[in-house]
Amino acid sequence: MLSFVGLNEYSHSQFISGHFFGATKNIGNYQIVFAPYPALPLAADNSTLLNFSILDKDNKNLNSINTSLIIKNKLNGTIIHEFPFKFYDFSDITFPYTFKEVGDYQLTLLVKINGDPTYSQTPLSVDFDISAANPNQIIPTNELVIYYLLPGLAAVAAIVAYLKHKSKI
Repeated sequence: MLSFVGLNEYSHSQFISGHFFGATKNIGNYQIVFAPYPALPLAADNSTLLNFSILDKDNKNLNSINTSLIIKNKLNGTIIHEFPFKFYDFSDITFPYTFKEVGDYQLTLLVKINGDPTYSQTPLSVDFDISAANPNQIIPTNELVIYYLLPGLAAVAAIVAYLKHKSKI
């Protein structure tokens, strides 16, 4: 039985797809999702991933697209970095990028959609805003949990236990 399920799942795996979940914009019959990782990128952190999903009106991935990404300084419009158009078989796309400075940025995703009468030659264009934070002013998640959340939960648990013991609750 287990091997049947495994083989059945393997044979249908070509139809399984996942999408990024995040800020969404609709352009014509398309939905563009932007989900950076981490959600608040830190300047000079080389683990930042700019994730996009380009979906059709039925929330399905597109095939055979050409995509470019332009990163601009939001304050003055200066282009900071440009990823040239590149062919992708599948429309869940990730651009690794390191923001060199703290600040506000505008991302412009350009997508040429194979077979679309409007967007096959002239790219679909969508803008998203993002900020790169100062890594020295952010409380890291592990520090937040260890130094603030756990002691807070322990204090609440102690108060509840004390009140139960005194039959106040």
